[in-house]
Amino acid sequence: MNACTEFWNALAQFHAEIEDTNFDLKSVRRILPEIKSPVLVIGAGHGLIVAELRSRGFDCDGVDLSAAMIAQAKSRRNITLTQADAAALPFLASSYRTVIYATGVIDFTAADETIRAILREGRRVTQDAGHIFVAFYRASPAQEKFLTAAGLLSEGMVALRESFGLSLLNPLQMVGWIAKRTGVTRFHAALVILHLTAFSSIQEKRTTLRMQRLFRKMANPSHLISVAPEKVPYRNEREIEALFKRLNIPLKQLRTLASCWVVRI
Repeated sequence: MNACTEFWNALAQFHAEIEDTNFDLKSVRRILPEIKSPVLVIGAGHGLIVAELRSRGFDCDGVDLSAAMIAQAKSRRNITLTQADAAALPFLASSYRTVIYATGVIDFTAADETIRAILREGRRVTQDAGHIFVAFYRASPAQEKFLTAAGLLSEGMVALRESFGLSLLNPLQMVGWIAKRTGVTRFHAALVILHLTAFSSIQEKRTTLRMQRLFRKMANPSHLISVAPEKVPYRNEREIEALFKRLNIPLKQLRTLASCWVVRI
C-alpha cells in the first residue's frame, strides 16, 4: 500500500464531512451540458459525483484506489465502485464518452510521467469524440497569500500534513502559531487571521469548519495527520497550462470555478 492510499483509507470513515468541497456538486452542474453517457469518474470516493450524475439520467461508473472509500460508497449510497489504479483501468478501449478525474487524482500527483501514464489510460477508455475533464483544487487569493506567508506553500507544493495540524488549534493557539511562524507580533497575527477570514471564499470558510468538525469526531486525529502526504502539488492556472504543455496535451478549455479549476482535453 502506498502512502497516499493509506491516507485515503484512513480518511474514508470521515470523508462525508468534506466530500462536497473542491470538485463539488456545483462544479459538476457547471459542466453538465458537456457530459455524455456513458461516464467514468476516477477518484470517485464515496460516490458523490456518481450518484449525482445517475440521478440526472447518466449511465455512470466510478473507480477509486481506496478499498475503504469503496466500502463507504456501498454502505452510504449503495453504489458499487471498482477498485483500480488510475494508470491501469480494467475497462475496454473506448468504453466511455466522458471521463472525469476528480480532485485528489491528477492534482495530488507530482511526477509528470505518472500523470502522463494516468491520462494515457483515460484516453484509452474514452471514445475518439469523447471528453476528458481533469479537476484541480483551487485556493482563493487570500488563502494563497496566507499559505505562502506561513511557509505552507512553496515552490508549487503545499505542506498538507502540517496544514492539517492547524485544524487541531484553537484561535489563541492559531494566533501564536502564526506569530512564531512568520515572526510578527501576536496582534499582527490576529490581523492576519481576520484578513483571511474576511477575504477567503465561502467554500473555504465552510471547509475549515468541516475539517475542524471532522477532527473532533476522530478518536485519534493524529493518525490521519501522520499518514497524510507530507506535501502535495498546488497548481494555479499558469502552472496547469505549463503542465499540459510539458505533457504535449492540448487544452480545449480551462475553466475557473469557485473551488476548483476544470480542464477539458
